[in-house]
Amino acid sequence: MAKIGLKNFLFGILTEDSDGAASYGAAQKPAKAISCTVDISNNDVKLYADDVVAESDTSFQSGSVTLGIDDEDDAMLATLLGHEIVGGVMTRNSSDIAPYVGLGRIVTKMVGGAYKYKVEFLCKVKFSEPSQENNTKGESLEFGTSELSGQVSTLANGDWSKTETFNTYDEAKTYLESLFGSATAATVAFDTTTNGGSGAIASVSTYVGAIIPVSTGAGITPPTDKHFVGWDTTASATVPDITNSYQVTSESVTLYAIYEAD
Repeated sequence: MAKIGLKNFLFGILTEDSDGAASYGAAQKPAKAISCTVDISNNDVKLYADDVVAESDTSFQSGSVTLGIDDEDDAMLATLLGHEIVGGVMTRNSSDIAPYVGLGRIVTKMVGGAYKYKVEFLCKVKFSEPSQENNTKGESLEFGTSELSGQVSTLANGDWSKTETFNTYDEAKTYLESLFGSATAATVAFDTTTNGGSGAIASVSTYVGAIIPVSTGAGITPPTDKHFVGWDTTASATVPDITNSYQVTSESVTLYAIYEAD
């Protein structure tokens, strides 16, 4: 068996219920795949008795994954890393929290002279801020690519990876996409005026289950003697439920700006 190809990076926002059941939002493509490296750390514990190893544990402990991709799209990074995009500008803040996601890919193999397509899926990954490196154009052209790195964890039930091999690429693609939820289109509108403020925040076209960044004050003018404290799905709320990001719960949502006296 020889691995001879890599394609179809897909991720979806992970939701774990209190009973341990896991589900994923609609599949999203971070970028075109260049490379993928998964490093695994296993437990290495031995119990000695009567001068010999009586018990041992070499089970999965943790892991890391590094994706080589062809481009860094701000909308993709905002979703993966919990950043905010307002007016086309992505702002990175030290308090941003990246969501857990499921991450899948298709590896092309040659087995006995025939192509096979293996789906490799990591059940729970949290990505971290990528390093940035840029170079001036020299005498010869060189392509600059990007890397995204994340930590691999286990679900509440202990699962951390799924794999399955198929005879055709279409079968593999269908299976990989089936691991994610279907996308239901949704629109999120932002109301800054009901509670006395002003400012135009563009609505967001997304899908049910997506986690979207929300404005933390940019573009909003609070009423006199008040300041903006967050968003809520109820205009009469005094303590906002939404401050940095919002997970879309229905096809049409209005978030109301909540203000507090100075």
